[in-house]
Amino acid sequence: MFSKKVRDLTIDDMILGNVVCHNCGKSVSYEGQEPLSIFTCTSCNKGFNFVPMQVDEFWLFAPLGGGGMGAVYKAYIEGEPDKVSAVKVLPRETRNDPILIDGLKLETEIIEKLGANACIVSGMGSGYFEGEYYLASEFVDGERLDKMIQRMGRIPEIDVICIVLRLLQGEAHIYNQGYLFRDMKPENIIVTKDGAVLFDYGICITIEESHFDQGDSVSGSPIYWPPERVIGDIEEANSEIYSTGMVMYHCLNGAPYFHAKEIETMARKHIRTVRLSDKEQKMKNIKDDLADVILKMIAREQEDRYQCFAEVEKDIIKIYLKRINEQIKSKK
Repeated sequence: MFSKKVRDLTIDDMILGNVVCHNCGKSVSYEGQEPLSIFTCTSCNKGFNFVPMQVDEFWLFAPLGGGGMGAVYKAYIEGEPDKVSAVKVLPRETRNDPILIDGLKLETEIIEKLGANACIVSGMGSGYFEGEYYLASEFVDGERLDKMIQRMGRIPEIDVICIVLRLLQGEAHIYNQGYLFRDMKPENIIVTKDGAVLFDYGICITIEESHFDQGDSVSGSPIYWPPERVIGDIEEANSEIYSTGMVMYHCLNGAPYFHAKEIETMARKHIRTVRLSDKEQKMKNIKDDLADVILKMIAREQEDRYQCFAEVEKDIIKIYLKRINEQIKSKK
């Protein structure tokens, strides 16, 4: 027996103070419920439903993800019922924390300066509304890369190549606007039918800032960190290339290059003087030509890596064209 299809929640429902129960499909009032929380349907007593919240013209109606720096919600835009946005607000328990507020304001400034590019998420507005600081950006409909890896294990080589080419284009755009992305990881990449898109500029800094000591602030995901971040050296475009190489390896291999769970252990692995024979130990599932590119991307010393995004892109495109030609010949 098929379950009854539940109609989609609309902005008119929320304006009237109602949600559509996911279980029974009835319109249920959320009056008196804590915004952005979950409540049980008062009609069927089974459905667990999200409590919407209005922030300026945005009506937040479904969680998309988040962490200690803020949570992101899917939102309708009042006056534009067919348009969807992704709105970031601060965590409920720390929304008045001045450090987090300053961080969100800085991210707002960055996303505005970055402007529009097909390979990165663009901003749609920001502000302060009834005690809430918020940042709205375009909603990108696709699958997060970490979820794709969980679902597929190893991603097919040609797909990984296409993903990485888009990432390099996005990073190059960010760099050309005077910034380093600094948070390359599968969780910050959405794969759509048109290609990969980068999002979340929470730890993005200017190229100029990267030349100064960041003190004890080591941000990002340890398994994708460039070694220079661990030891406090200057980060450059080749630092972004390193992290992208680590993501590329993860996609092709189905598991990260490093597996240590503790940051301290991870740091030691990144900066150790002698590494294992990388190609033999780590690259056995990756074709030699692509393995060579990855090894150059993730070289320990910055000067041994690719120095600009165009260099990496050129070598990866060569491999892409080679694979396409191989496919054509195999079909003859």
